[in-house]
Amino acid sequence: MREKNYLSKNMLGQFIYLILTFYIQNNLYTCAAACAFSFLFSFIPIVMIVLTILVRIIHADPTLIESILTRAAEYKQMFNMQSFIDTLMRHNVLNLYDFLLVFFILWMARKSFASMMQGLQRIFHYKIKSRPLFNQALIFMSEITLIIISVIIILAIFAIRQLFMHSFFLTHRIYLPVKILGFLPSMAITFSEFALIFIAITLAYYFMSRTKPKLSLCMMCAALCTLSFFIITIFTKKFMNVSNYNVIYGILSGLMILLFQMYMFFTLFLICAQIIYIIQFFDSLVLGELYLLPERDDTKIISIIKRVLFITPSLLMDTDNVSTYKAGDIIFSTGDIPTDSYYVVSGTVTLTVNDNICYCDKGTSFGEEACILERQRIGEAAALTDCKIMKIPASTFRVLLESNQLAAEKALAHLTEYIAKVYGRTH
Repeated sequence: MREKNYLSKNMLGQFIYLILTFYIQNNLYTCAAACAFSFLFSFIPIVMIVLTILVRIIHADPTLIESILTRAAEYKQMFNMQSFIDTLMRHNVLNLYDFLLVFFILWMARKSFASMMQGLQRIFHYKIKSRPLFNQALIFMSEITLIIISVIIILAIFAIRQLFMHSFFLTHRIYLPVKILGFLPSMAITFSEFALIFIAITLAYYFMSRTKPKLSLCMMCAALCTLSFFIITIFTKKFMNVSNYNVIYGILSGLMILLFQMYMFFTLFLICAQIIYIIQFFDSLVLGELYLLPERDDTKIISIIKRVLFITPSLLMDTDNVSTYKAGDIIFSTGDIPTDSYYVVSGTVTLTVNDNICYCDKGTSFGEEACILERQRIGEAAALTDCKIMKIPASTFRVLLESNQLAAEKALAHLTEYIAKVYGRTH
């Protein structure tokens, strides 16, 4: 039980460390700001398209349009929706100009989706190939999907509102408290709005990452993002009064609050995307941290934390890849075919190459040079004390070097030292 508790605590610490490290390395705080600003360019165009579909194509009931205007009252200074709707209703026939206008609006709205995609590429960049045409097609498909889902949910909201006005419901309303009667329609609308956000986030994680994460994982992280954003919106509505901001920003007060909300949303969106990446590739990420483990004499605080968290790779260890050696046992000899590199879990190992002897203690990797060169081993590794050694397959190690630039740089430095030891005395 104690070992399992240690494993869970160790994994949690590693998980949090990886999230914070990649959040900083990928510069996601700047990317969240870029997404928030891009959203401002896309927000009004998307609203225009949704209104155009409702008014010109579906011929929505005026009460539905009125409810939309009421719901967006706090941002009415940003865009005169009533004037736009009046203009749409004066023309009853769709023409080429309308389709060109829709295409132009879609092109304007793509900025937000492009920024989201760039943010996801920063997170999944080791796993994504550059495909510009596919990226553009995915952006447009994302826009169209979001618009269609928005229209469906708006119609669903209107249907729910009409349901509460049905004669059967009005007849039996005496059985419900007045507070509940007033709260139910508002709750249904709020639920529908955040359902749209949840669906959009899930689709973004599942398709835009292009690493084929499990749908259940995408839904879990999308739910976490949506719930966190819901809490933030409650906080902003309770503590951020638009009228107070009017003193500072004037007519831009609603815009500034919207910008703050969107920055928090995209921060949560990118953090949850980072969580998906870490869960998907946790083993390889931990392996990379093992190989890049700081030396014992490195006394920087971050280096000490890193050694404490990763020096015992409990999750990667099993009966198939961990071997126990007694003092004096040979781990590999000259002429052996390299199939694995090694990591010292406990104890000390001596490496002898052309009379050069070095010592590898707990937290040290060795034997990777022959795996990289794909040649027979030159030298011998022996257990100086009783020790446990974890084997890392050569194929797994090569994948690590392809995906981790810092690991590749360290391996190249070790390879240079290795070649100097092997061939340096012969020239």
